[in-house]
Amino acid sequence: MRVSTSYIQRSGLQQILDLQTKVANTQNQIGLGTKIINPSDDPSVASRILDLNEAITRIDQLDRNADFATQRLNLEEATLESSNNVLQRVRELAIQAGNTGALDLQSNQAIAKELSERLDELMGYANTQDVNGDFLFSGFQSSTQPFTTDGQGNFSYNGDQGQISSQIGVNRRVVVNDSGADVFQLVRNGNGKFSVDSSRTNAGTGTITTGSVLNTSVYQPQDFSINFTTATTYEVVNDTTGATILTAQPYTDGAAITFNGMSVEVEGTPVAGDSFTVKASRNQDIFTTINNLITDLNTPGSGNVTGDIGGDYINNGFDDGDTVTFDFVFDGRTIPINYPVGIGDTNANIAAGIMADITADANVTTNPDGSLTLAGTTAGNSMVFSLNGTNINFRSVGGTGANANDLVINNMTDDDGSGAGNVASLALSTTGNSVVPSATVTVGGTGSFISGPGSNIILNQQIANALNNIDQAMNKIIDTQTGIGGRLNSIESQVNENGAKKLHLETVRSGIKDIDFAEAVSQLTFDTTALQIAQKTFANLQNLNLFQFI
Repeated sequence: MRVSTSYIQRSGLQQILDLQTKVANTQNQIGLGTKIINPSDDPSVASRILDLNEAITRIDQLDRNADFATQRLNLEEATLESSNNVLQRVRELAIQAGNTGALDLQSNQAIAKELSERLDELMGYANTQDVNGDFLFSGFQSSTQPFTTDGQGNFSYNGDQGQISSQIGVNRRVVVNDSGADVFQLVRNGNGKFSVDSSRTNAGTGTITTGSVLNTSVYQPQDFSINFTTATTYEVVNDTTGATILTAQPYTDGAAITFNGMSVEVEGTPVAGDSFTVKASRNQDIFTTINNLITDLNTPGSGNVTGDIGGDYINNGFDDGDTVTFDFVFDGRTIPINYPVGIGDTNANIAAGIMADITADANVTTNPDGSLTLAGTTAGNSMVFSLNGTNINFRSVGGTGANANDLVINNMTDDDGSGAGNVASLALSTTGNSVVPSATVTVGGTGSFISGPGSNIILNQQIANALNNIDQAMNKIIDTQTGIGGRLNSIESQVNENGAKKLHLETVRSGIKDIDFAEAVSQLTFDTTALQIAQKTFANLQNLNLFQFI
């Protein structure tokens, strides 16, 4: 076989070039630490590596989502912890107010002042923003401030009840926020099943306890009233249906009153006409609860009067044909009453006639509910009259310890046209902190409702109710914190699972992509040696020709 010189040269050169390419490729693999430099090196392996890279990138994104969720939930948990600390202080202040013993306006107002500061602090926590300026408790409306107030005791929630979720696992999402409505607003009042209260017009010293549900199978979420028909007997009325379910029940101080699967206790000494309510629990935001307590502490009974006038006029000398006159005197204002009793007039007719004379006074305005307000000469002082059956009910507004709102009834006359008689009288009864020296006012006499220190009965009842509502709010926050703790544990578990999956994928990728450095270096040494031999052989072949043998 004939081998030409050019063939030998081309063959030797090609061998050198192939070995140089192989050496260069091995050097690149060592430098990059990977077997695959270009997809064309091994298309199937390159495709597998791309799939693995995408899977690892997805896990990295899930971990970033988990970090965001953790930061968000940790901030919410810290905010709720601070909120509960505020409520704990509010609770302490409420207990302090309930232990004052006698009404002390200055002390109560001092407590109310700190409560106002705590209310502002709690509102601040409810409107917390994260580092991005998003509100924690606005639901999906993260750019909207969740809670606002009009300064008149009305609080509004401006967000929604949406919950933002974050993908932290291939098949797992976690909620990263709680709606402010769920945390602060949708709080069941009372004991969570029902709430109790005493009428603010009660004249006795009775209070009603929180109570409990004894039989859940019997209990129905309805409203009831416990009405005292005498000082020693009461009835229970279902206000939802209008039915009287218990009648003429004997009253024992502190004894259980059971109905509708519930049990409550009335303690103290109620009087005839006193009333207590037991209502199915409603939602009441914690801000309203605190604000109501502030209002009660700032407006104690001292300085104001409430009561009833009249009632049974016919049996108190308002005879057919009589003309009965008298004056209401309040804070520099005098309203003259002049009522001619017509033939066949009823107690209701007479009560309506007295209200008509009050309406006619130039300083009286009519309210939307039909009650009448007499403005006093002192700014902020007023007297509100309303018709309650055949009684003229009144209550003063704006009275303080320094400026008592007393009501006087005087200059009473009864003219029957004959000069005889003069027997008409007005029955007087107090329903609040008023002191009534006499139960009636007669012709020529004077009746007075004098504001006095009264008792803490009404205030203590409201404090007890506020404490129940505060406890419900604290429990709601604790339940929310418990849920956050569970979510944080879930995130931690998922992050560990993500880490295990990522490690497995990286191991698989390393197995098909990463080089064995010891093997690669050995291969490089072998290829380099082969290249050097090829180069030397090629050089020697280049020097061979027949002229050397001639």
